[in-house]
Amino acid sequence: MSLTLDDILAGARAKTGGLPDPDSGSWREGLGILLCDHARENRLTERGWASVRNRYVDCLAARMVVDDWHRRHPDLASTPIERPVFILGMPRTGTTMLSYLFESDPAVRAMLRWEAYNLAPPAAPGALRSDPRCLAEVAKDEGILKAAAKVAAAHFEPGDSPTECVHLVAQDFRSMMLAVTTTTPTYHDWLLFTDMESAFGHRKRALQILQSTNPGRWVLKMPSDALFVRQIFKTFPDARVIWTHRDPYAAAASAFGMRGASRAFSEVDAGAEYMRRHFPLQFALHLARPLEVSRERPGDFYHLYYDTLVGDPVAEMRRVYHWLGDAFTPDAESGMTRWLGENPQNKHGKHVYSYEEWGLTRDDMTPYFADYLKEHPVAKAPLA
Repeated sequence: MSLTLDDILAGARAKTGGLPDPDSGSWREGLGILLCDHARENRLTERGWASVRNRYVDCLAARMVVDDWHRRHPDLASTPIERPVFILGMPRTGTTMLSYLFESDPAVRAMLRWEAYNLAPPAAPGALRSDPRCLAEVAKDEGILKAAAKVAAAHFEPGDSPTECVHLVAQDFRSMMLAVTTTTPTYHDWLLFTDMESAFGHRKRALQILQSTNPGRWVLKMPSDALFVRQIFKTFPDARVIWTHRDPYAAAASAFGMRGASRAFSEVDAGAEYMRRHFPLQFALHLARPLEVSRERPGDFYHLYYDTLVGDPVAEMRRVYHWLGDAFTPDAESGMTRWLGENPQNKHGKHVYSYEEWGLTRDDMTPYFADYLKEHPVAKAPLA
C-alpha cells in the first residue's frame, strides 16, 4: 500500500465538506517527507497504513478549518496571546503532571484534548467540558484504556484533559509526534533542524480561535518545545518558559518504553533499531537547546525539578506562581489539591522500563547527557 499527497488532500477536503485548501503550502514539505519514508521503510502494517492516513487527513482537515475560520473572522488575527507559559523539557520529566496542576486553576487556560482537532467553531463560553464534541471524545476513554493498557500506564490523557501542542504543529506536519510513532528517519532528522515559523504561526492562529470564547492565561505543554525554544520567543515575545528537569537516564529509558509500546500498534514491531539510532541525539538536543537559550535569557526560565514537584506539589506550584507574578488563589490551591487526590501516581498501572529492552545500556547514553549534567546534576544511581 502507499499514500500520496493528493490522497491526503482529497481526504481532508471530504472531511471538511469541501473547504478551500490551506492558505499556505508549508504543510506539503513535511507530509511529503513522511510519505516517502513510509514507502521506503515499508514497516507499516495494514492497520498502520489506515492509522497514518486517518491521522494525516485529520491534521490537514484541522488546518483547513482554522484557515477558513480566520478568513471568516479576520479580526482574530490581531488578538494577542498574552504572557503565555510554555512547559518543556525531555519527555517523561513531569510535564504532564505540571500541566494538569496548572489547569486545575480556573484562571488558567489549557488546550483540552478534544479541542486539538475541533478547533472551530470554538466551544461556547463556559462549555469547554459540556460541548457535545468533548462528550463524544470522553466517551472513547474507556475503550482506549482497554486497548492500550501498557501505553496508558505510562501516559494517558482523558478527552477533557490538557493535551500537548504536538497536535497543533502536526497540522503543519512539523511535529515530534509524527517522528516517533512510526519509522520515519529522514523526517525525524529533518524536523530537528527545520524552520518552525509556519508551524508556530498556525499554532498561534489556533489559540486565537480557542481563546475567543473561553479566555484565560495560556499554559501550553509540549516537551519538544525544547527543540524549538528559540521559535517560542520569535512567535510569542512575552512568553515565559518552565523547564522541567529529571534524571535524564531515567527519563530517556521511560520514553523508550512508552514510545516502543505505542509504535507496535502501527508497525511490524516496535522498531528498536530506529529508536536506538535516532532518539539519543533527539534527547540530547532536548537538553542542549534550552540550556543555551536559558543562559541568554535567564529571567524567562523557571527551572522546575521533578523530585521537588513530586515531593510537595502544592508548595512548588506556589513558588512557580510567585515567579510568574500571578496570584496563587484559594481556588487554585483547592483545585490542585483535589486533582492530586483524584490522580495518584500509577493510577492506570505502573510503567516498568529498562534500557536492556532496547539494546542499550546506561553508559551508551552518557555522552548525550554529560554537558547538561554539569549544570543540572540531577542524575541518580544507575537503574537496577
